Amino acid sequence: MRCSFRLHPARAQSGQSAVETAIVLPLFVFLILGILQLGLMHQARLLTKYAAYKAVRAGSIHNANVREMEKAAVAVLLPMLAQRASGEGGIEYVRPVGSGQEFADKWKELKDNKMADTELKYAEVTICGPTKADAGGSGGEVDFDDPDNATSGDWKQSHRTKLRIQVTFNYRLVVPFADWVIFNAARARDMPMLMRMGEVKGTEKSKVAVRKFGSASTGEGPYDAAASKRIYIAPIRATYTMRMQSNLYTNNDDLPSRNACLFPFAY
Repeated sequence: MRCSFRLHPARAQSGQSAVETAIVLPLFVFLILGILQLGLMHQARLLTKYAAYKAVRAGSIHNANVREMEKAAVAVLLPMLAQRASGEGGIEYVRPVGSGQEFADKWKELKDNKMADTELKYAEVTICGPTKADAGGSGGEVDFDDPDNATSGDWKQSHRTKLRIQVTFNYRLVVPFADWVIFNAARARDMPMLMRMGEVKGTEKSKVAVRKFGSASTGEGPYDAAASKRIYIAPIRATYTMRMQSNLYTNNDDLPSRNACLFPFAY
């Protein structure tokens, strides 16, 4: 008696296709989500460069006032500022700014530059220079139009009237799943040798981590604290230099004692 049971070729191929789909589909979905998120990050990077220009321009005419510079930066970055929907497990969303009324409504909510559910600002301005030592003395002011300051043969002296800033846009990643992967990949990766200008070891490496992610005593910085709430933030930085168009006050508390800007090659 012959056995009538036979595996149908079409069924075998169907099963093979299902297995291949199960393997490839997650990778394909992540590829699409990753492309969307990286595209948005590229747009955020371009806006950050423009925000740095607007911020340093505001600082040059407002005596290097950090608050005024951050307001100017937030106004530029407003179309990309994300919020979390109310309620448990709310998703990240970005309200569009396509008209003057939409700009005014969103500006009214976010002009204080405080990011909800975190201790971070949307836009942070750091003055790279001039430092207090560059400005010199206590009290008084540096005349921006004084030829001795503006055209001095001494390179360092001439920089007393050049405002140098760095804008950090704390960009909230908004694409699900891709946000978690990109955040952890960027946080954990080592910088290439070309960008580090040499090997970083031991205590120097820990100092780099502290400058990027927060306090060494707690082990949890503002970015890690936000990530624990499923808010994934990528700091995007841009720098700009502009000659002062108003006098620089030497007792300005916003002036740093040293250059505190973060660069890939500076530790």
